[in-house]
Parts: sequence; C-alpha cells; structure tokens
Amino acid sequence: MALEKALRYVALAGVFALPFIVLYVANSMFFPFITGKNFAFRMLVEIAGGAWLALALVNPAYRPRRSWLLWAFTAFVVLIAISDMSGTYPFKSFWSNYERMDGWVTLAHLFVYFLVTVSMLTTEKLWRYWWNTTLAVSVLVGGYGLLQLAGLAVINQGGVRLDSRLGNATYLAVYMLFHVFMAALLWSRAWAEKNERALYSWFYGSIIVLDTFILFFTATRGAILGLLGGALLSALLLIVLAPRSRVAWRAGVVILVAIVLAGGFWMAREQAWVQRIEPLQRLANIKSDGITVARIYNAQMAWQGFKERPILGWGQENYAAVFDNHYDPRMYAQEQWFDRTHNIVFDWLIAGGILGLLGYLSLYLFALLAVWRSGAFAPYERAILTGLFAGYFFYLVFTFDNILSYVLFVSLLAYIAARANGAAPAPTKEPMQLLPRNSLPFVAVGAVVVVWGVAWFVNAHMIAANKTLIQAISPQTEGPQKNFDLFKKALGYSRAGTQEVREQLAQAAMGVVGANVPNDLKQQFITLAAEELVKQGNESPANARPPFFLGILLDRAGAYADAKVALDRARTLSPKKQGLLFEAGLNAYARNANDEALADFKEAYELEPAYLEARRYYGAALIRAGREAEAEVILKDDIASGAAADSRIASAYASRNRFDRIVAIWTPFVAKNPENVDARFLLADAYYSAGDPVHAIEILEALKRDIPATATQSDALILQITSGVKP
Repeated sequence: MALEKALRYVALAGVFALPFIVLYVANSMFFPFITGKNFAFRMLVEIAGGAWLALALVNPAYRPRRSWLLWAFTAFVVLIAISDMSGTYPFKSFWSNYERMDGWVTLAHLFVYFLVTVSMLTTEKLWRYWWNTTLAVSVLVGGYGLLQLAGLAVINQGGVRLDSRLGNATYLAVYMLFHVFMAALLWSRAWAEKNERALYSWFYGSIIVLDTFILFFTATRGAILGLLGGALLSALLLIVLAPRSRVAWRAGVVILVAIVLAGGFWMAREQAWVQRIEPLQRLANIKSDGITVARIYNAQMAWQGFKERPILGWGQENYAAVFDNHYDPRMYAQEQWFDRTHNIVFDWLIAGGILGLLGYLSLYLFALLAVWRSGAFAPYERAILTGLFAGYFFYLVFTFDNILSYVLFVSLLAYIAARANGAAPAPTKEPMQLLPRNSLPFVAVGAVVVVWGVAWFVNAHMIAANKTLIQAISPQTEGPQKNFDLFKKALGYSRAGTQEVREQLAQAAMGVVGANVPNDLKQQFITLAAEELVKQGNESPANARPPFFLGILLDRAGAYADAKVALDRARTLSPKKQGLLFEAGLNAYARNANDEALADFKEAYELEPAYLEARRYYGAALIRAGREAEAEVILKDDIASGAAADSRIASAYASRNRFDRIVAIWTPFVAKNPENVDARFLLADAYYSAGDPVHAIEILEALKRDIPATATQSDALILQITSGVKP
C-alpha cells in the first residue's frame, strides 16, 4: 500500500541522510562540532526509527532476524543501563554533557539505528548504495582537509593537524580509517565481480589515496598505526587463506615493503627532516611523549577504580570521579580534569565493570564469527573486515569514540548481520503477526506521536539550553544584567549540560567581581553561581570539580572562610591533586593562616618534587616564613636555569626586604631573555629598592634603546627615581 511505501522511504531517507551529518557544524551552539552532529543524529534516528517501528508492528518482513550479534547488542545496552542506574551519577550517565554527547541516551539511539538498518537495508544493492554514499561524503571531508593543508581554510583546533569539518584531528582520523578499509572492501568486491573494473578502480582507489593522505596529516598516531597494523593483518590473512594465489604474492610484497619502511623510519627517527614533519615527529617521539605517559598513568588510575566497583562499574561518564580520587601527582603537566581513560578497555571497565567490557567485546566477537562462519563473505572480505576491526580497536586503545565512529561501527555491525542473515536458511516458523495490516494508518499516527514526544523529551530542552548558554556567555548590548537573566533561563532547562551552564556561570561571576558592574548585580552573580555549584556538588558527590570551582569563586568574592570549607571538600575527594593544594594555600594566606599555607604548599611539593610550579609555590612560602636557606636548596637548579625568575619568588623576597636576592636571580635571567620587558622593569625596581638608583636607571635606559615602545613608561620611571619617588 502507498502508506507502507511512504514509511519505508522515510526510514531509508533517515538512514541515508546520516552520512551527511559529518558536514554539519552548528556554529550557534556550545561545542559546535559536537552538539550539532549529535542532535542531527538523534533526530534522524528518531524519525527513521518511528517509521520502521510502525512497519515492524504490522509487517513481520520489517523485523530484524534473530542473530547472536543482535542478542549481544541487546544484552550490552541492557547491562549498561543497569550500570548507569546503579552508578555514582545516574543523571549524567544517562544524558552525558555537551562536550561529549554520549551516555546511555546515545547508546540507545545507536541500538535503534542498528535495528533500523539491519531491518531496512536487506539487499546487497541497498548496502552498496549506503557505503558509496558515505564514501562520497568522505571525499568532501577530505577535500576540505586539503584546503586546510593548503592554508585556504582554518584548522579549527589550531596547529597543523587537519580536522576538516569534525573540529578534532583524532575524530577525523578514525573517520578516515573506516572509509579506507571500506573502500578497499568494495573495490575488492567490484574486482572479483569483473564488472567495470577500471571505473571502480579509479573511484575506490582515489578514495583510498585521499583518505589515507588526510588521515596521515591528522598526525593521529593511534589511527596511523591502526591503519598500518590492520592492513598488515589483512595482507597476512590473505596469504594464509590463499597461499598460492597472485593475491598472496601481492600481499607478501606489501608486508615486506611495510617492514622495510618501518625499519627505515625507526632508524631515521632522530633526523632533522623527520622532526620537521608533524605526523612523523609525533610517531618518532611516541615513547617519550608526555601524552603517551599520561595514557599509562590513566590506565593505572582506572585499574584502581575498577577494583572498587568490578562487576557493574561506575556508570557512563563517571571516570572523572575515579580520576579525582586516584589522581597520580605525576600527571601535573597534563589536563587536570580527565573524563575518559583514553583506552577503550578501561573506559568500559569503568563505565560497566567486567560485565560491561565483556558485553562490548562480544560485539566484536559475534561480528567476526558472523564474518568467518557465514558463507556470505569471500576470503578477501574476511581478511579486510578483520583488519578493519583490528585497526579500529587499536586506535581505541589510545583514545575514545565519537558519534561518527559510533555510527560507522554500528553500520558495520548491521552490514555484517544483514549479509549473514541473507546467507542463513530461512526460519521455519512464521513470525507472529502483532497487528493486522489494515491497522497501519493508526499505527503510523501513533508512531508520529511517539517520535514527536521522544524528540521533544530528548532534544528540545537540551538544544534550548545550549543556545541560551551561548547567548549568556556572549556580550549583550543590554549589559551584564541581560547575561545574568540568560544564565537563569539556561538553568531552567533540566537536561544534559546543566553542569556546563553552572561552570560557565561561575566563570562569569568571577569575571564581574573586578569589573565595573553594580555591586548588587555582582552579588546576584556570585550568589546564584555559588548556589548552583552547591547543587552540582550534591548531585555528583564523588566529583572534586564542583567544590573546587566553588572554592575559587568564593575566594575571588572575598568569602575566605566559606571558600575553605569548599576547598577542604575538594581535597577530600582528590587528596593528591596539586592544583587543589595551591588554591588551599592561597586561601590560607588570605585568612592570614601562614603556617597552614606553608603546610599546603609543602604537601604539594612533596607529592611530586619534579613539578616546577610546586617548587615555586613552596619556595616562595619558605621565603615568606624566613626560611630562605631551605628555599634556595629547593630552588637551586631553578635559580641556575632562570626558572626561579617568577613573580611569586620576587614578591616573597620583597616581603623580607631581600631585594639583593631578586637582583641576583633576575640579572642572569634578563641577560638570557632581553625581550622580557616585565622582567627588566622588575629588575630595575629591585635595584632601586635595594638602594642602587644608578643601576636602576641604567637598566631603564638600556630598555629604551632595545625596545623603543617602552620609552614612555621608562622615562616616567626614570623621572620618579631622579625625583626620589619610589616607582
């Protein structure tokens, strides 16, 4: 009937529209490269899912056939739901936030997408159309990457690593990884079928070259090595599966060339030309790179968290609590608020415990079993698909998924399931007729209502809050009062992103403290931000971030006693994070609790003496306490290198009238860094304060000659000095 055909087209349109979300950037939204794509994905799945559901209820032909892969996916979604409900922050586990747009709501949408695709794309022709569509879109994505490489388009994340329309080089890399392997798979099928070999060779071959080229210039090591390792595994499997064929010989040549190139690169890794090329430089320094070391520390912290909740884990989006509680002080040079382990095994161990990890790994297991046991796949297809799974999993050992890699992974699972189902014997038992065929119009109306309701519940408030937040953090012609009102409006939407709204409000409140804003409005900002951070802390009691932000806000507002309470709470949740101890020490100084401040800075220093900031804080605290000899032992190497030429050290010495020490430390520093204007002004002031105006004037005169732009300020200071007025 016409309605059935229309619903089928709606479902297919939603599925075929999904490859294009990679091009969508929602510039009017918070995290524009993340939120826009995810909202588009959810709404397309909701529309396609509603149409499919109406069809499946009245026509058994539109229902997915039973398979181990379907049962595994179902069990995984249910297991993670249980983990999320029993976790430490169920609200965030379900909704996630704007930065990630993950959580169970995304997992549920991916499951619905799997059901729709495996039920609607039931022919090889449809699947080929779908894969060709996404491959064609990857050409557009790659073309934009070429514009970035040529300097004709901006690289959104800065630097030289291409990110195209994804806003993140790592996300672009795994996107290209999938398309390289799938282009190779379809090329192989076209070659085996001997139909229009030349045309397909140009089409798929060009895509492989372009997408590999773009992947390389993302400089994403996990994806580059995953591509190489997956390709080598595929080549090795081709040799094993057909040892006497010409394909086996070609695969052997590929393996030999790869080994030679890899060996040559490793021997040349310290050459200057390697260090000048960003992707090669990152590969060459992979063992010593701080990011690689941080991955190891994260894995160690995640293991400690797993041991606390080994069966069902902490729930999705809750690694932040584990990171805080088991923080390794050696992480001082890295991001201080990790929310992912950057390792897929540990991410799922934390999110779902051992059951969650096994559920996730079962998707790979049953997909590979379907590939290898089903008669639907030729040997070369088995080799390529196995290589793809291996390369993708290797990539995930060093990072995490995003919505585009999720979609491609689930599409691959559905493709394998659909082909395996097509090759399996037809079921002997007729499927149950749930509703009569003539009820389709009523079912369709019901589906429209359900889709509208789900879409509104899942998306409307989140989108409204997101757009309102963007307005709230942007300058308003009506002034800060308008920003305040917009923050209140954004807080009124009770969905994901509440934490981000609260944190942005806290940042705005700290900004208005020293701004030319009426005092009553300042107080309104501070009060609302403090109240919201308290709420956030109550909702996520295992996270140190809300009380820490609250402590900083109250410190800036001058409420030092209340700030101490918040900072003590944060320290309880994350006792080894130096940043919290620094803020606690500054708070103690503000309360005139100098001994307490010294103890805080000492604790931070002793956690990891290699941390320069900790040495500076502790050294300055020792100087203020009159223990200069101890300070200079700690700062000995920093004084020699110039790293001790820091405003905190200068302020501490000035508080003890030891201007001679400032002169001794800053003189060699200025000699090595003559372009540092602030350091030269500080040295001149130290000379004057030490009773040596002649040297002070000499420094200012030299500064005028070296940097003429400082002449006005230098002349003013010289005039003050010659007049006997302290600058």
